[in-house]
Amino acid sequence: MKLFDVYPLYNINIVKGDGCKVWDENGTEYLDLYGGHAVISIGHAHPHYVKMISNQVANLGFYSNSVI
Repeated sequence: MKLFDVYPLYNINIVKGDGCKVWDENGTEYLDLYGGHAVISIGHAHPHYVKMISNQVANLGFYSNSVI
């Protein structure tokens, strides 16, 4: 698939995040300064966020947008 050439793509496979750090598949640690787009910037695996998402997914993870 050809993506828009908006920004460079890096050949890094991020597999884990904790707070402001991420790790690639080789165990290399990176300081994550990227806030992203369409994301929340609370860090990776924030305990409150993990708890709230887990609670929600335990009840209902997705439902069609064909209902209000």
